[in-house]
Amino acid sequence: MNDLKVVAMDMDGTLLTAGQEILPYTKEILMKLQKTGVSLVLASGRDIDSLQKIGQKLNLSAYSQNGYICLNGLEIYDAKGNQLHQEEKLKREDAIVLANLAKQYSIDMILFFKNDLYIMDFGETGITEHHFMTSTKYKIRDINDIPIHEFEDLRKIAFIQAPTHIRKVIPILQKQYHHQFDICKVEPEWVEINPYGTNKGTALMKYAEIKNVSIDHIVAFGNGENDMEMLKLAGRGIAMENSFENVKTIADDVCGDNEHDGIGLYLQKYLEI
Repeated sequence: MNDLKVVAMDMDGTLLTAGQEILPYTKEILMKLQKTGVSLVLASGRDIDSLQKIGQKLNLSAYSQNGYICLNGLEIYDAKGNQLHQEEKLKREDAIVLANLAKQYSIDMILFFKNDLYIMDFGETGITEHHFMTSTKYKIRDINDIPIHEFEDLRKIAFIQAPTHIRKVIPILQKQYHHQFDICKVEPEWVEINPYGTNKGTALMKYAEIKNVSIDHIVAFGNGENDMEMLKLAGRGIAMENSFENVKTIADDVCGDNEHDGIGLYLQKYLEI
């Protein structure tokens, strides 16, 4: 790993603690890597505005080699927040299909748009009452209640329900719709949906192509199902100790968890920095 060129990292459950912080030791290691020319790539289901706030904590904009993979691979940005690549996003007809499934299986569904979000609480979980407090949000029961123009920038769709229900239903939907959607469990109760073939792995490959870096020189860290393609395609894919078991199974190695400097300690040990 002495020829390391890129460190790609998921955010929630990977780089960030439950309190949404980057632990001091891990931050120190990552700051050292940047100074040696290694690229840091933050890869998340979040949009660029949210990711840049995290990037500020690592001073990412000061190093031109850094970048962002946003919305689970839909968008790629450079260190300054300039867009480098964009995939085709979900469309209104996709949202209609997913809304019918959410209603059929009693699952809460959230549609994320550029300036607001819409919640279809078919699952009545109540979880959305305590999330997205700064976002403009609307509760609806019919997809037709969303203005047509909103779908010009549908950023992502999420399903939310109790973990036991998610474990039962999501494998059914993954099997039935695997040629239409990428349906990935991010947390036990949280599932994110992208167009088929769009994921962090394909985005990492595109980033490597843009930056003229061999994928063999990339190490990636993650914990959720939406990280699996990234871990499989990277030269070295590392699952966090707190990952789902199926994520650990496909990883090249497992490091400590996100609450105990998993990333920092792994990089320090294997890079001897």
